[in-house]
Amino acid sequence: MDTFVSDASFFDNTLRSAAAETTKGGLYHSIHPGQYDPRLDITKAGDKVLGVKEKKVGATFGKPLGTLRPQPSGYTLKHAGEPQLPPPGPPTKPKTHLKPAVPSRDDVPPHGLVTAKNFIIANAVETILAEPKRVVGPPPATQKKEFGQVPKYLQKIKSKIAEEKEIVAAYVKQQEEANQTHRQMPESEKEDLIYDLKMKWENVNQTYQKLPLSCDTAGKRTRKETMEKELAQLEKSIKMLSRPVVMVEVNSGQYC
Repeated sequence: MDTFVSDASFFDNTLRSAAAETTKGGLYHSIHPGQYDPRLDITKAGDKVLGVKEKKVGATFGKPLGTLRPQPSGYTLKHAGEPQLPPPGPPTKPKTHLKPAVPSRDDVPPHGLVTAKNFIIANAVETILAEPKRVVGPPPATQKKEFGQVPKYLQKIKSKIAEEKEIVAAYVKQQEEANQTHRQMPESEKEDLIYDLKMKWENVNQTYQKLPLSCDTAGKRTRKETMEKELAQLEKSIKMLSRPVVMVEVNSGQYC
């Protein structure tokens, strides 16, 4: 408990001594004399204000009061945003007057024109002597250039049908050739194969009979098993070729 009191008194004395040593100084004054007083407002021509050559309006605290107020006469007028077209010039393609001009009101029409023609009799005579109009219709079908010829659309259809038939015939031929994968072995070829297989069986059998009875090594056992498999395969082939009909694969040459 005494230690805690002594520490608190120590810090209290230290802070009091530091506060007593710190004293507030006077107002700061620059050692460099200024050429202009910032509190002055110099607006005369040619004078400088804090190093500024020209004092602009609103450069310090904005524009003067009331200058940003909207003016009643400055509103947007109608069609103000539309582009201004140049004045119209003379027409590039003037229209030609097909009808004569309308007579003015000052023009005097002709008067006193009399004719002795009887229009009723003249119209009747013209109608009686007039020839009937010939109605020119389309020529008959027998006089047309395309008469007796096959139309173009039928020619196109026939050519398409012929192409399809050729494709089908080629596909059928290809399928028939693919299906002919076997052929029947002739008797002469079959007898020759049987004879060769029997001769080979005799040779392998003679070698097999000469093997020792005791197969005490791995090599002897392997050789004996190989010969037994070869003899069995030869006997199977001879039995297969002994049938009346033997079919042979065209591509691989195997018979079945």
